[in-house]
Amino acid sequence: MKVKRFVLVGAGFWERYQLAAWREAGGVECVGIYNRTLSKAQALANEFGANTTSDNVEELMDNLQPDFVDTVTDVPTHPTYVSLAAERRIAAICQKPMAPTLAAAEEMVGECRRAGVPLLVHENWRWQTPIRALKAELDRQAIGQPFRARIDMISGFPVFDNQPFLREAEQFILMDVGSHVLDVARFLFGEVRSICCQTQRVAVEVR
Repeated sequence: MKVKRFVLVGAGFWERYQLAAWREAGGVECVGIYNRTLSKAQALANEFGANTTSDNVEELMDNLQPDFVDTVTDVPTHPTYVSLAAERRIAAICQKPMAPTLAAAEEMVGECRRAGVPLLVHENWRWQTPIRALKAELDRQAIGQPFRARIDMISGFPVFDNQPFLREAEQFILMDVGSHVLDVARFLFGEVRSICCQTQRVAVEVR
């Protein structure tokens, strides 16, 4: 199988995990890393063996002509990088949530569709071993046909230590964790027909 060459957009906290996951998955090679702060891109490239870094994402795409672009940046920037990839007929992957608004998400889909290239969104929880094991048990109807389920996410991970900007994110919990929980529900029980949500503010410093 031909190794797929990709450019990583971003060199922040999660990119290190992203590159480690790609290395474990195999079949791909990171050939370039972009970041607004070039030194961050260079440090990450040295750690993971990427040959090229740049603080100009368009030049990086043009020069390397990768098979796909993997965008691991803040949500508001996703439409820009996906659009740049689509303009060059390069497949695009971006982190969840895919866009800050429904309109932006629909435009991203439209741009990639018109360019004839795939657009994918990372939803990594459904690939975790325990969740896949649960899915297998549900598929073989080990407990019969489920009619009700509750999915909780509880973690002591110091999220604000490494991503302080999340304190200022609109609807932080829905954006960061809610999309994961929703995708797990879709994976386990099928596509959503309707959805509603109640929220409350627990931590004063979090929006």
